[in-house]
Amino acid sequence: MPELRRDLPGRHIRLAFRLTLALSLAIVLVTVPGLAQNTPQVSLETSETLFAVLTAINTCGYDQELSSSDPLRAQIRSEVAKAVENTAGAQDVISPMCAFYRQHQGADESRDLSQYVSLALYLQEPPEFTPKVKQTELPPDAAPLADIVPMMQAFYQKIGLHAIWERHRARYTELMDIYHDPLAKMTFDTEIYLRIPSAGYLGRQFIVYLDAMGAPGQTNARNYAADYYVVISPSSGTAIKLQQIRHTYLHYLLDPLAMKNGSSFKRLEPLLDDVKMAPMDEAFKSNISLLVTECMIRAIEERLSKISEAERAQAIDEADKEGYVLTRYFYDAMGKFEKDPAGMRNAYADMVSSIDVGKEMKRASLIQFSVDAAP
Repeated sequence: MPELRRDLPGRHIRLAFRLTLALSLAIVLVTVPGLAQNTPQVSLETSETLFAVLTAINTCGYDQELSSSDPLRAQIRSEVAKAVENTAGAQDVISPMCAFYRQHQGADESRDLSQYVSLALYLQEPPEFTPKVKQTELPPDAAPLADIVPMMQAFYQKIGLHAIWERHRARYTELMDIYHDPLAKMTFDTEIYLRIPSAGYLGRQFIVYLDAMGAPGQTNARNYAADYYVVISPSSGTAIKLQQIRHTYLHYLLDPLAMKNGSSFKRLEPLLDDVKMAPMDEAFKSNISLLVTECMIRAIEERLSKISEAERAQAIDEADKEGYVLTRYFYDAMGKFEKDPAGMRNAYADMVSSIDVGKEMKRASLIQFSVDAAP
C-alpha cells in the first residue's frame, strides 16, 4: 500500500509509490524478475519552495487558467492579498518584485510559468531560497531570473507565507491522495509493458511535484543530470492528464539505454539531413540520440494508448510530418517486442541496430513536413 512520509522540517509532503501487487498480476510478474521486490525510485511530492515561487508570481499578476484551477489557488491568492493589505510595508517589498516580474514576461504565457519552474527547482528550501548552483550554472531560462530571489525571500518573510503554506497542508495532502493511485498505476503499467523495473536504476529519481498555484493545463518536465522532474497543477475537476507525465517517465526509463548504446547511433546520423526542414525543436535535428529516443517514446505511447488503429495510424502520420520519422519503425518494432519474452534492456540494442538507414532515409525524403509542430 502507499506509504506517506513527512520530513522533519515540514517543508515537503512525499508520497512514495509502494504498490501491493494484486494476485491477478502474479503471472505477469513471473516474467519481470525483481519487480515485486524493489521499490521504484518514484515519488509524488509537494515543495514549499515551488509553492513560494509560484505564489509570488500569482501575486504579481500571473493569472493563466485561474478559472479552471483547483479552488485552492484562488483561496491562497485571496489570503495573500489580505496579508499584504494588513501588513505595514508589504507594498514596499512587493513593488520591486512585481516590477521585475513584468519586465521578464514574455509573449508566450506557458514560457512565463516554465522559467519560474526552472528557477524553483534550483533553489533550496525557504526562508533562504539559496541557489543550489552558481548563477552561471542555472538553466538558460532560469538564469535571467536570479535577481528576483532576494525579492522573493523578502516577500516570503514579510507577509508570513510559511503560515499560509502550513494552513493548507491538509488540502495538499488530499490532492496528493487523488493523484497518487493513477500515477502509481501509470508507472507500474509502463514498467510492465517494457519489462524494465525503474528500481534497477540506482542513484536516479523521478519526482512529480504537485502545486496548486500553476496553470492546470500545463505540465513542466525537466531532466537535470540523473534526476527527472515533472511539475503539475490540479484542475477544478477530477480528470488527471497522464500523457505528458508518462512521456517524461519513458525518458527516465529509456535515456540510460540510449547512453549505454551511444556508439550504435553514429550510422543513423545521415537521417538528420532529411529532417532539417521539419518543424520540431532544433535539438532533435542536431542530435540523433535525442531523435531516436523521442521516436521510440512516441511509438510506445501509441502502443499503450486506448484508441483505434485508425487513430493510431493518424498519430504516426502526424509524427512523420513533424519530423519524428522513426516513429513508424519503432511502432512496428514494438509490436514484435510485445510477443518476445525479453525485456527492453535486452531488446534495445537489436531494435536500434535493425534500423535500415537507407530505407528510412528514402521514406523520410518523401514526407511533406507540417508548418508547425505540437508544443
